[in-house]
Amino acid sequence: MSLKRRPTDSDIEALAEIFRPLWRQGNIMRPWLRQHHELLRSLVHGEWSWAAVGAALTKLGITYRTGKPWTEKGLRSELSRALMPLKGYRQRQPKPEALPTAEINLPPGAVAQTNLPPIPPSALNVPQPPAIAAAPRFKPASFRIPESSPAPSESTPADIARSHRQTLGPSEPKETS
Repeated sequence: MSLKRRPTDSDIEALAEIFRPLWRQGNIMRPWLRQHHELLRSLVHGEWSWAAVGAALTKLGITYRTGKPWTEKGLRSELSRALMPLKGYRQRQPKPEALPTAEINLPPGAVAQTNLPPIPPSALNVPQPPAIAAAPRFKPASFRIPESSPAPSESTPADIARSHRQTLGPSEPKETS
């Protein structure tokens, strides 16, 4: 970001005069920012800084209801939020039943005349549902114990004690009283 000269109070007042006819009391801030973003950005790309634009807006009373003065970072952030696409306004694909159809029942020998341009094939491309797999990808889970489970080994108490000592180490001698 390039450094810009620090504006004087008369410069801020001159900048505020640019915004004065654009703002009416009671306007909502984000739609106003969305509507005038090109003007704001052209000023900043010119000789004005975000801080100077924020100071001019604050001087005119163009703030949120709190009346908090604009900062450079706050104005840039709010302009960015205002320019984000609104929910529900994204580009939607037309539903297939909403597209005009070419099938018209006419008497034999009649010719249909329309002033509509032909529909390009790309407009009729509707995403197809994914193919259904022939077999499930994973086996279904079951809580049943398989009947062919291996039988427990026949271990003697001595084998169990030896395995216990090898795994856990020798046991502590018990104190006798």
